[in-house]
Amino acid sequence: MRVLIVGAGVVGTVYGAQLGAAGHSICVLSHPPRTDEIAAHGLTARDVLTGDQTGIGARVIDDAGTDRYDLVLVAVRSDQLAGAGDRLGALDGAPTVLFFGNNPAGRLALPARVPGEVRLGFPGVGGVMRGATADYVRIRPQPTALEAGSDPRLADLDRALRGRGFAVQRVDDMDGWLAYHAAFVACIAAALYRCGTDATRLAADRQTLALMCAAITEAFAALRRAGVTGLPRNLAVLHSPLLKAVAARYWARTIGSPAGELWFAAHARHAQAEMRALGQQVTARLPDSAASSHLRELLRPPA
Repeated sequence: MRVLIVGAGVVGTVYGAQLGAAGHSICVLSHPPRTDEIAAHGLTARDVLTGDQTGIGARVIDDAGTDRYDLVLVAVRSDQLAGAGDRLGALDGAPTVLFFGNNPAGRLALPARVPGEVRLGFPGVGGVMRGATADYVRIRPQPTALEAGSDPRLADLDRALRGRGFAVQRVDDMDGWLAYHAAFVACIAAALYRCGTDATRLAADRQTLALMCAAITEAFAALRRAGVTGLPRNLAVLHSPLLKAVAARYWARTIGSPAGELWFAAHARHAQAEMRALGQQVTARLPDSAASSHLRELLRPPA
């Protein structure tokens, strides 16, 4: 496939490097200064657990309409979707355009005039940029999520990622999945902000962990009452009302491990505006009632 990467931070770099290593042709839409590094050195991603490093050459382009692509992978923050949509309006042909990130409103929040077949997904990695290299870990409880269906380009992406050792899940209701995941991520980020985005500090703060777990459980319940489907099964089990104590212990252990920094804290630290906005979007779509008191306490904007 000919693949265009839009947004070459950690996620765009990791998935672009893996697709390039699988034999696909990779271009990156220009966004200096990051893409100046890519033009000179390509895309490089390093798995911090195994030490495996993947590096590929990639062509940086200024205009999305200068060539035809099979797959466009849009890995930008939710507040950058409109700007990305403006640049993608020039796309030629009918590529599969995969929006790959936090987006609680799903398709309703996507730019209206993007050519091609619009699809939704979510990455299964977390990490940080260290110089020109994306240091990342795969998030075992959350494989790369791609919407289900018969799109042949998504099938090619699925095969390429599995061939590179990435777990992939196909999701029937990706819009709903993203709504639940946004509530989950917003709560964890808000808890981290209470602890200075220090994952170790949050892991030791049992009061904030308990508030975070209660808030996640309330958010999931409110979304279910609103008729939203797509709740990830592992989160549904962990954050059922009967397992609050278990959830708190699980997150204390997980957030206190190296995964806490790479899965959550690094992104919360570097994308605070996005995470705050995500929390506001979550509370805006849910009724203000006693049943969501912990959620609103946790996500209340700072004074």
